[in-house]
Amino acid sequence: MKALFRWIEDRSGCSAVLRGCLESPVPGGARWSRVWPCAILFSFCVQAVTGFFLWTFYSPSAQTAWESVYFVQHEVVGGWLLRAVHHYSAQVLLVLIGVYLIQLIVTWRYRAPRELVFWVAVLMGLFTLGLMLTGDLLAWDQNSYAATQVRVSFLTLIPGIGGGLFKLAAGGPAFGHLTLTRFLALHIGLFSAIFAVLLVLHGLLLRRTDAAEAAAGGKAAPFWPQQALRNAVANLAVLVVVLLLALQHGMSGDHAGVALGAPADPDPSSFYAAARPEWAFLGLYEFSNLFPGELKIVPIFLVPGLLVCVVFLMPFIGRSPAGHWFNVGFTAVILIGIVALSFRSLAHDRANKEHQAALAEGHQQAERVRQLARAPSGIPATGALTLLRNDPKTQGPILFKTHCASCHDYLDAEGQGIAAEESSAPNLHAYGSRQWLSGLLDPKRITSPQYFGNTKFRKGDMAAFVRDSLNDLDDEEKTDLQKAIAALSAEARLRSQQEVDAKQSSQIAEGRDMLDDFFGCTGCHRFHDKGQLGSAPDLTGYASGEWLMGIIGNPAHKRFYGDENDRMPAYAEFPDEPAKNQLTEQQLGLLVDWLRGEWYDE
Repeated sequence: MKALFRWIEDRSGCSAVLRGCLESPVPGGARWSRVWPCAILFSFCVQAVTGFFLWTFYSPSAQTAWESVYFVQHEVVGGWLLRAVHHYSAQVLLVLIGVYLIQLIVTWRYRAPRELVFWVAVLMGLFTLGLMLTGDLLAWDQNSYAATQVRVSFLTLIPGIGGGLFKLAAGGPAFGHLTLTRFLALHIGLFSAIFAVLLVLHGLLLRRTDAAEAAAGGKAAPFWPQQALRNAVANLAVLVVVLLLALQHGMSGDHAGVALGAPADPDPSSFYAAARPEWAFLGLYEFSNLFPGELKIVPIFLVPGLLVCVVFLMPFIGRSPAGHWFNVGFTAVILIGIVALSFRSLAHDRANKEHQAALAEGHQQAERVRQLARAPSGIPATGALTLLRNDPKTQGPILFKTHCASCHDYLDAEGQGIAAEESSAPNLHAYGSRQWLSGLLDPKRITSPQYFGNTKFRKGDMAAFVRDSLNDLDDEEKTDLQKAIAALSAEARLRSQQEVDAKQSSQIAEGRDMLDDFFGCTGCHRFHDKGQLGSAPDLTGYASGEWLMGIIGNPAHKRFYGDENDRMPAYAEFPDEPAKNQLTEQQLGLLVDWLRGEWYDE
């Protein structure tokens, strides 16, 4: 073994290099204030190692990026921790560089001959911001997609070349596959490589200036062991902080580690309104909101560019004591401004009901897509976004708000749900259930706003029949009415009533006869083989999927309201010419399934 070591040493001289590093002079002796460069190196190494393993799982395309991150986050053992450590080590890296730069400025260690040391440290901070910006998009979830799209769109503010720069960054006129591949290339192939070169350059420059300072006289001590021990303690502290941040949401469950939102949706109508940048950019985001339209070029490009120029000029400005204090004051003002603007942004979001609602909706979609991804069918080849687009629980409320909520409420007994813009039609919550039908056939409620109160049917034959014939029922008649309600509700074949329908099959059978014989419903309505179409809606299959598809598609059809239709538009009136319809067959099916409460549950 000794012969092997001697052979390696003869050919590499590695022990001499190591000895030179350990014995390198530390001007002023070992100090805690000198741990920052080593802590920065350690944090970047953690990033590089965790980033490599994440890279082995990552698949950069619009159909696979979110899916591969989901796989790491929720399926790979310890994957959530790997992703969290990578994420938070980047945050810590930026903080370490910021503290290091502040120390250099305050202690006047940016002056000659340390200008290059300072400038390289500034560049390291800028490329760390670049790493955070490019890495954010790679998750390809709602927030990262929307926030990055807004940031990249700011390029179009630059006169002349803005549009070309946007296409260059996005890989085309819009975000897509090429956007991901370009951001991945920038993140790993360019910014990470440049940062590594800057780290090496910073180390060489720092060692050179330290050696020159030690040679000029004054107290100096070798790097080993005192400074090395302090650096090791600092690195341990960095690791502890990163792990504490990574474990802040627990060590198990869907919320452990870093949150992963729902998949990015390129549809402009689905833009995630609650998108916000990382904490490091919150101040700039709030500052940009102070400027309208095209003037945003001022806070986004001109002011930051000017500030960076001032920072690079600090070694020259700080040659005199007055210039040094200007640099210190300038730094303090910028830090206070960034912090104040960041807290203002957070306070504004907390008080903004629309933002909080969009945030809550985003969390719900993220939870929902996890449920769907764990279904036996899993994630389809078309991507996880397809799961949400084909999910009645997700799409139903969206379709209802767009096409139905102008007239109809969808509110439960506590008033929770979707309120109509102007309630002028029945509340459709629990439509077709026994509870809903009991209200419809209640003489006191049929003409309330929950049912016919805001429609022309409040003065129609149905309302008159309920008020006149169902007002003073004895106990036996009330029991018969409940059987009739059960029979009519059973036509819907609602999943929520499957058990009770099966248990009450005999009462339901009796109720079917009562609908015709006792209550005389078939005098106006058709019910299976009794009654005629044309005067009132067909009750055969009432509130079933097929029945709802029909009435929403064309309520003026003779099977439903015919000429008595009250303002309800036809959403799929032309089955043979689907391009003319307001809703596609798929959208209609999603809306109907949502109204009936039929969707996948774990």
